[in-house]
Amino acid sequence: MRNPKDFWAGLLFLGIGGAFIAVALAGGYELGSARRMGPGYFPVWLGGGLSLTGLMLAWRGLATSGAPIGRWALMPLGLVTLGTILFGLIVNVAGLAPAIVVLVLLAAFASIHFRVSQAIALAVGLAAISVLVFIKGLGITVPVMPHVLGY
Repeated sequence: MRNPKDFWAGLLFLGIGGAFIAVALAGGYELGSARRMGPGYFPVWLGGGLSLTGLMLAWRGLATSGAPIGRWALMPLGLVTLGTILFGLIVNVAGLAPAIVVLVLLAAFASIHFRVSQAIALAVGLAAISVLVFIKGLGITVPVMPHVLGY
């Protein structure tokens, strides 16, 4: 293996893509067609795309030279994971907008380029865009803000 970063990233994509395909097919979801998509259509195509990307990355890791894998950045990894977990826990309780703000702020703390003003602006902007797209545009039934505010 001449490029371990690409090789291991490729195997990760391949594993996740294979899992998407396996769950969609084992779950008995109908695939349908491009004209009439079933519930398994998107996961299978997404899994196929991830698997194909993984194969290409793994091949590149074997064929080209690259830098070795460095130290694991455990603090950023932990912050992004914590943000994702908290989002899942509070989205139905506090609402979509506060959950996105929490997720973005925790993920922003993981960056070495963190600036409080930029992180707050990004969090508020993403929360507003998400509410417009997912709740107003697509009609997904998730609370927007805490029930105390009446939304």
